[in-house]
Formats: sequence, structure tokens, C-alpha cells
Amino acid sequence: MAQPTDSFKQFDYSLRPSKQVERKIIIELLLRLAKAGCNISEYGYLGFGSVYYVDFVMFHKYLFIDRMTCVEWGRIERRMRFNKPYKFIKLRLGALSKQIPSINPNEKLLVWLDYDRALDLEMLQDLRDISRRLAPKSLLVVTADARPKLPKDEFDLEQLSAEQRENVIQTTYAQWFRQYTASGIPEDVSSRSHVAPLFYDVITERIKQTLNRRGEGLRFIQLFNYFYRDGAPMLTVGGMIGTDEDEQALRAAGVRQHRFARSGPDYLEISVPPLTVREKHWLDHRLDKKLKAAKLDFELDEDLLQNYLKFYKEYPTYMETLL
Repeated sequence: MAQPTDSFKQFDYSLRPSKQVERKIIIELLLRLAKAGCNISEYGYLGFGSVYYVDFVMFHKYLFIDRMTCVEWGRIERRMRFNKPYKFIKLRLGALSKQIPSINPNEKLLVWLDYDRALDLEMLQDLRDISRRLAPKSLLVVTADARPKLPKDEFDLEQLSAEQRENVIQTTYAQWFRQYTASGIPEDVSSRSHVAPLFYDVITERIKQTLNRRGEGLRFIQLFNYFYRDGAPMLTVGGMIGTDEDEQALRAAGVRQHRFARSGPDYLEISVPPLTVREKHWLDHRLDKKLKAAKLDFELDEDLLQNYLKFYKEYPTYMETLL
């Protein structure tokens, strides 16, 4: 079993700008589901909260969800209980695999498996087991580190040469993933800065195969495919476990046509520039699709400006306060 990375010790999960933008655009899309007859506030939420519980706070405040379960497999029970923001959150300690059998197959859930490691066999097993159990109209979202990496507790690559490491990763990925991707494993997979397209293929195909075996006319209706970097490159894929009728309802409600919805392999890259408060206010006061970097009162690359214009409503602003 892969061990938890304890990434919460390195990063404050509430202070990652691209991740925060991702949370907000997911919330925006989920709120649109009401037009398709899916009241997200009536769903339960299952996720990995870490000690910050950021997703739990935001989903309660903005989606009005108040049935929540947090799964934590790190050895930080007292910190998890101490930092729990709401009494109604149920804390479940241990690996996700131990919690999946307790999922009520008749309860619609929003599930976000927000892993902080690269895709591996254990994650694929979690995807299979949870896809087998989730009720129709439930939402399943998966985030993974998009770098070609192997679990350190299973593979000792430190003593190997660069060529040997490449061979191990190539061979292992071929064994793990080839049944889920028609395009095969890239020959240079281990030397790439990220393998988001490969992981996308594997995640979506794993879910699709599981739902096909379930029958019931269920399919994976993709809504999310996002890529961002707040350090490590991260991939988020998600959607609804539903029927053809559900997809028609989503289309009729305009959910599938939303500017942040992604129904295929082309991901939305989330990248926002670091701005001072004054720079942000200056841009907000002059918001215009025709605004160009050459017209600014300060230096900013054109691509960064366009990224800000795309995500300005979701752009987070952080300020220090004395409590």
C-alpha cells in the first residue's frame, strides 16, 4: 500500500492560487446542475480533507452540503479532530479502500479523490471499487500528480542510473496501464515533465470499464478535465455517473456547454499570474476582452494577462490578518 506523502506539511492547501481557481470553477459548474434537476445541496460529500479541510468549508458554504465524510489515512488523528471545522463532518481514519464498502449505494454523493501522488495501481483499485458502488447521478472527481513517478515504498530508484530508472518506469507503466490506453505508453514517458494525457486516458477508461460491467445503462458523463501547477503538475478529471437521459438533461440545461466544462481529452489549463493587490484592482477596473499587455501601466506578459482575464472572477486574494 502506498504511504501518505504528508504534503500538508509542505503546503498550506488554502494558499495555492491555481488550486483555488480550480475549486471555484468546479463549484460554478456544480451549481449549474440544478438546472438539470440535480440539487447538489442534497448530495453527501466524501473527500480527503487533510488538516486544512478547505474543500469541506467551501462546499458547505457555497454548495450548502451538510452531510460530509472526510477520509484520512495519515497518522495525525488528533490534528484531524482538532482542526475539523464543523461538528457534522464524519472523520474516517484509514485507507479509502476500507471506507468504500460503507458507502450507501442509494445515496447520491459528490466524491473528490484528491490524491497528492502519481497514478498507481492502488488508485485504480479505488476508482474501480467506488465506481461500482456510487448511486446514479453521483459525481466522481479524481486529482493526481501528473508526473511519471512510482511509489517510493514499492520502488527503490535512488541507486539506479538514469537509464535504469527510465526502463523501470517504462516497464511498470506498460504493465499497469496498457489495457486502459489505445495509444500505448509513450517511449519517452519517464523523461516527460508531465504525463497528463496518459493519466487522463487511464482514469477515464478505468471508470468506463467498471460502469460497463455494472450495466444499469450507466456511463461516465465527463464534466471536468483540468491541468494546473502550483509547483507539481496536477490533473483533475471528473463527471457524473449517469445515463443517456442524464446527459441529455445536462445538455438541455447548458451544463455541458459551459465555458469551464470539458467533455474530452483536451484539458483546460489553469494558470494565473501573481499580482499585487493594486495590480489586480487596476485590471478589474478596466476589464475588457480587448485589453492588451502593451496598454497596462505595469509589465505583464500577454499570456499571463489573458489567463487573468479568463479566471478573474475566481482569482484568489490573500492578505495577512492578526487574529
